[in-house]
Amino acid sequence: MIRKENEVESLFCINPDCPAKKIKSFALFTSRDAMNIDGLSEATLEKFIARGFIHDFGDIFEISKYKEEIVEMEGFGQKSYDNLIDSLERAKDTTLPRVIYSLGIANIGLANAKVICRHFDNDLEKIRHAELEEVSDIDTIGPVIAGNLVEYFKDEDNNRRLDHLMSFLHIQEEGPKEEQIFAGMNFVITGSLVHFGNRSEAKELIESLGGKVTGSVTKKTNYLINNDVQSNSSKNKKARELEIPILSEEDFLKLAGR
Repeated sequence: MIRKENEVESLFCINPDCPAKKIKSFALFTSRDAMNIDGLSEATLEKFIARGFIHDFGDIFEISKYKEEIVEMEGFGQKSYDNLIDSLERAKDTTLPRVIYSLGIANIGLANAKVICRHFDNDLEKIRHAELEEVSDIDTIGPVIAGNLVEYFKDEDNNRRLDHLMSFLHIQEEGPKEEQIFAGMNFVITGSLVHFGNRSEAKELIESLGGKVTGSVTKKTNYLINNDVQSNSSKNKKARELEIPILSEEDFLKLAGR
């Protein structure tokens, strides 16, 4: 079917049992920013789904029921199985934003999941029973995302599957809420990093302080982060043209109070 959101038409599969749709949803669930489970590639997920090992997200944490079959699977074996089980044990300790993101609710990425969880004090029950108007009023969320969230939790099957998943997880308490010194600010990150392991780490810090990371330098950008401040890259040129400050990592960390 064709679905239209924000004036954009997209093709959607409406069959809830569509194999390709299931594989993609499980792939998102196991991805690094979601539950971060190693050893479950799309190919492996496809095999597990085809064999009836997993039907919902919680089933992944009960995969040991099929140990004998899994270790005999082509390309798997005992070591791969042991590594998968270790990864699943680590994944049980997680945060609520990662769980919300992992559910694959339309338009809710990790950044939006964090914003929603902060607003509802990291209380899953408050999120489940949230009213459309309250979610819509959250800064950066809006009515489309709010509608997707509220509709998701109106579905009894979704709640049943979530209960199954949550029975295996240990939700870690978030640290004290950081002062939102970057609230309303937009950052762009480019070039190689030294102080951060990757851009995701830098992005996480910015978001924890209320800021947003985008991919392109525009008039809405407040800062461009690039260790090569004097570079003539396209992003640097655009930033100079728009009189947007270009910060090295050290300058950014000072700005962030680190």
